[in-house]
Amino acid sequence: MIVTPELQPKWNAIIVDVLRKFIEICKQHNLTYYCCGGTAIGAIRHGGMIPWDDDIDVFMPRPDYDRFVDIIQNTDLGNYEYVSPFTHDNYPLYFIKLCNRKTTLMEEHDTPCVYGLYIDVFPIDGAPDDYDEAKAMERRFTKIKNKLEAISTHNTFAEYIKLLCNHKEWGRFVRKTIGFFFRKKYRNHLLCQLDSICRSFPFDYSNLVAVYCGSYGPKEVFPRKWLENTVKFSFEGLTVNLPSGYDSYLRQYYGDYMQLPPEEKRISHHTKAFFNFEERLPDKEVFRIICRNNYS
Repeated sequence: MIVTPELQPKWNAIIVDVLRKFIEICKQHNLTYYCCGGTAIGAIRHGGMIPWDDDIDVFMPRPDYDRFVDIIQNTDLGNYEYVSPFTHDNYPLYFIKLCNRKTTLMEEHDTPCVYGLYIDVFPIDGAPDDYDEAKAMERRFTKIKNKLEAISTHNTFAEYIKLLCNHKEWGRFVRKTIGFFFRKKYRNHLLCQLDSICRSFPFDYSNLVAVYCGSYGPKEVFPRKWLENTVKFSFEGLTVNLPSGYDSYLRQYYGDYMQLPPEEKRISHHTKAFFNFEERLPDKEVFRIICRNNYS
């Protein structure tokens, strides 16, 4: 499914409202957060969503992230919910999403995990003081993260056997086989490994930090001093926080982030197998709809 230009304002309004709820919780409990990635660029360059973007990303120092998770686990969130690898067995990620529970979204056809329209909330963890060691740790995390993703996807038998035709996919074939027979135990093992890496170096005593859950590889490692203070920006009528070192952070990730990309690259990079703005549909109904659409 595609979020058309006609649907984009409705989509944006829902996820901006989730961000509003997130900020409300952070203010109430004195938690530190920062907008990150394209959301940070949007705040600086557009005063809101990047026009062709369709998601919102924030990150939090690990101590604040853990407190946030503890708070939302024990709070009636009303029209909102959170999703984590511990709430949904097929959730393929290590970080959490804060969602609108009155909407329905399944992003990948082969990952049967249903939740609402959301914002991503990433932890920022301590890292070794040596850059090379910190980047090596990020690479180890990514390898384990890919294993979690592999056992979270559901393939047809033909797709599964086809992995054997490409020697580069043999590792994925082995992981999916282990996941098929020992899924719960193997999944818990992977989550423990990810958690161990993230908690190896306390955030408050680290000179370097890392967003291990991010998608930019070694660029996810940067000095903690970039986060020493917050700077306020406007974002879709909200006032949001960016780290005081936002310029260094964004240049490390994107280069000249104030330069608009070529028109052909002004597209969303997120998939949507199915969504519904009006209600939360039962998981089985969503799976049936997607299956019918795939074979119609």
